[in-house]
Amino acid sequence: MAQPTKAEESLMASLPDGEVAELLRAQGLPHRRVEAWKWSDLRAAAREERAASLAYQAHLPARSSSEVYAEVHLANGECQSSFDFLSQRPAEAEVLVQSAIASMATAAPIYQILWDEVAPKTMRVRRFSDGHGYHADRVKIVVEEGVTATLIESHEAVGAPFANSLTEIHLKPGAHLTRIVIQPLAPEALLIHTTLPVVEGGATYRQTTMGFGAHFARHEMHMVLRGTAEVQVDTLYRLDGKAHTDFTSHIHHQSPDCKVDQLCKGVVDGEGKAVFQGKFLVDQIAQRTDAKMAHHALLVSDRASVNAKPELEIYADEVECAHGNTAGALDGEALFYLQQRGLSANEARRLLIEAFGAEVLDRVEDEALRAELTTLFRGAE
Repeated sequence: MAQPTKAEESLMASLPDGEVAELLRAQGLPHRRVEAWKWSDLRAAAREERAASLAYQAHLPARSSSEVYAEVHLANGECQSSFDFLSQRPAEAEVLVQSAIASMATAAPIYQILWDEVAPKTMRVRRFSDGHGYHADRVKIVVEEGVTATLIESHEAVGAPFANSLTEIHLKPGAHLTRIVIQPLAPEALLIHTTLPVVEGGATYRQTTMGFGAHFARHEMHMVLRGTAEVQVDTLYRLDGKAHTDFTSHIHHQSPDCKVDQLCKGVVDGEGKAVFQGKFLVDQIAQRTDAKMAHHALLVSDRASVNAKPELEIYADEVECAHGNTAGALDGEALFYLQQRGLSANEARRLLIEAFGAEVLDRVEDEALRAELTTLFRGAE
């Protein structure tokens, strides 16, 4: 790679000797000349030299717990919770998906959640970050065979931390997981979140991610379908100011008869910058795959920008795969129509934006979760 930046040198020094450190030394942090990161230049965003994050200083909220609900707190990478279903294992530094940034998170201790019939049906994993340092965390979640569960994750940051989070999810045969991921606005923070789900036969995985951006935010997912499964992956983002967010996903179909439905919608105002990259890789064995992907963006400012790249790579003959992408401004005729009926320009604008996002929100089956996400989306006005 080119001469490492001071930030890269400090990150290399924090890693144990081995493959991960060598990968970072060879590649450096991802930058715009790397195809998958061409619209999200992490090397430029993370140029500042950083020490390891100190202990979390901001106020942590009280943790909720009951027979059906549990909260796991991670603060600057350190777990603050203790439950029977939660265990800690030493770090296992290893190269993952040939990504230096994701692999760096494997140098953190592993917090494993074993989700069986005895564990609470709903869990909330809250990641808190503050300060100006760098930290990583790694969470492994195993949903046992036949278990139906709901996971609510949040990535909450104050100040200007560089947080690198890795979530590994294994759905065993017949498991059903609903996953909600929330990333509130963090104007000064660098937030990288990589998810590696493995979905086995007969399992159902439904994910909704809502993001409001950061100084630099990237939510990357590499999913593997290892058996006949049903997957729904939805995203809703809303940006303002100079917020940046990147949603990149790669879904690898390794088994026949899988069904995947991916919908991403976003609203970008101010000088916000959004990125969507989605790819379906369908192996030859994955016959009768039914997969569709759509990204739709609404730009409500002349200074807003969206870059999108949906992709299909198909080696099977008997498939139904489709992708689509649109970007545009608010409908002038609709704005005029609403104002003619007594709404102010701001009220008409708000109503159209909420209607645009409702398509994603309406796909959240749980009524309480849908109401929570709707409130968050409306509150970003």
